[in-house]
This record gives sequence, structure tokens and C-alpha cells, in this order.
Amino acid sequence: MKKKFIIGADISKLTIDVHCHGQMEIMTISNDQKGYKQLLRWFKKQITRDIGSIIVVMEYTGVYTYSLERFLHAQHIDYVKRSALDIKRSAGIKRGKTDRADAMMISKYGWQRMEELKPMKPVSDAQQQLRQLMTYRDKLVADKASYQSRLKELKGQMRENLNAKIIESTEYIMQVIAEEIKQIEADIEETISKEKGIQTNYNLITSVRGIGFVNAVHMLIVTENFTRFTEARKFACYCGVAPFEFKSGTSIKGKTKTSHLANKKIKSLLTMAAQNAINHDPELKAKYEEKLKEGKPKKVALNIIRFKIIERVFAVIKRQSPYILRQAA
Repeated sequence: MKKKFIIGADISKLTIDVHCHGQMEIMTISNDQKGYKQLLRWFKKQITRDIGSIIVVMEYTGVYTYSLERFLHAQHIDYVKRSALDIKRSAGIKRGKTDRADAMMISKYGWQRMEELKPMKPVSDAQQQLRQLMTYRDKLVADKASYQSRLKELKGQMRENLNAKIIESTEYIMQVIAEEIKQIEADIEETISKEKGIQTNYNLITSVRGIGFVNAVHMLIVTENFTRFTEARKFACYCGVAPFEFKSGTSIKGKTKTSHLANKKIKSLLTMAAQNAINHDPELKAKYEEKLKEGKPKKVALNIIRFKIIERVFAVIKRQSPYILRQAA
């Protein structure tokens, strides 16, 4: 889409540096409501009174953009978030780094990709709560695993000489964490049920064999309830599952392989989903065994199953009907 004024915003925890492409001035505001009102005044006084001709470009920075997104949406100012890596690579080789320089780089990136920019909307309150709860749940799981690993290591080294109090305390902490995980998971399920669109899509994607609670919730979060990604191939690229060719002319030809640029968390979860599906889905089990017989390495065969699962997930979302398990031919 075309916008007359492209604003680059470099956002940190406390401040935001903003720059309008084609102008010299760079403005720094606080990342709070006072700063946002100052930004709005700057737009109207220094840029244009036609707010509809502005689009703000920013990086994905987690919770730091949360309040700004809602302010811009309330003021009917378009904004878009893009990958930090995509923005950085568009600038070529750069020496040094400052927030002000980054704001200029982002505004230039927005200008270069003006035709690709599609205004976004803030995620719903339910989606935001879901993200927070799942992040906390994953942290608890990691903490529990850390205590478990440490206790196992101590028992292996100290054996009967390990202090009984350490064992008792560690096991108590792990029990408390396990109870907290159950409670958080119950809260997540309750949050899902509060928004019909999320609940519907959750039910649909969990109908795909291999996709359980954790995979489903993470997919809902990273796809923003399947609005950020609407095609299986694009999501597969994001997860590092889609294979790419590596060749140039006649002399350079590498193996077709997946990219290391990926959301490793989702890729790991999809690996577990694929392993589960191979054990419980006759069709995918047959496909996996077929690829192995063709001489494909196990990792490649497993990746084919991961991609197949992604295709099924996006298919059920598109047609809004659950997946029906079929028997292998």
C-alpha cells in the first residue's frame, strides 16, 4: 500500500526514537502515554494533519510495542511490525549502532517496501493474556526440568552421602512448580474459551493428529490466531521446516535444506508433533516409512512429516472443519 509519510520507530523499554523518511529531525519520546501524546502532537505539527497518510513501521520487540500499538490504533494511525533481521539485512553492511540511526534505518526500510506494507491491528486482550500465560508456563516447565536435572546429577555424584534436606527441599519445590503448571494450563484453557474465534481454531487444529495442547497454543500465539500467517508455506518458512535449494550457475550446487533462520521453539514442538503423529497416524507413519525406504535420512523424512502437519493445520483453518483421520492405503 502507498502512504505519503513513512515513520520509522526504534522501540526500547523506556524510550522510542522516531524518524520520518525524507526529513532530518529525529525525535525521542518516552515509551508511555505521555510520550505517545507528544508523538501525536509532533505528527500533526511537523509531519501532517492528515493522520491517514501516515504509517508507523517498527520491529517485533515483544511487550515493548504493546501500549504503543493500542494508542496508534485508537488514533486511527496505521502501523506495521516487521522482522528485525529483515530490516537489518535491508540496510547492508553497517558500522556502529545507535537507536537514532536505527530509527532512520527503519523509516528507509519502510519507504523501500512501501508496496508490501499492510496495516496491522493489535491482538485481542485474550490473545495477549494467552501469550503471557504460555510464556510463564514455559518458564515454569524449564525451572522444573532444571531442578530435576540438578537433583539427578547430585544423586549420581554424592549417592548416599547427599544431604537429605537437599533432596526433600528440591522435591518439594518441583511439586509446587508442577502444581503451578497445572493451574496455569487451566487458566490458559479458560482464556481460550473466552474468545470464540480462538476456541474454534484451537478445536480445529487439535483435531490434527500430533497437535496437542502446547503445540496448539503456541501456534495460536505466533500466528496471532492465524491472521499473521495465512499460508502453510510461509509458516513453514518461519518455523524452519520449508526446504530451499542452494545452487548458482553450473558450478555451485548444494543440498536442498531448511534454513537455520527459524523460530526454533516452534520447530522443536513440531518435531515432537511429528514423532507423535508417526506413532498414532497410519497415513503419516506409512509416508515416513516410505521416505526411509527411498533412502531419505531420518531427519529429512521427519521434516516431511512436520511439513505435512503444518499443511493439515492450515487446511482445517481454511475450511473451518476438523481433520478426519484416514487409514493408510
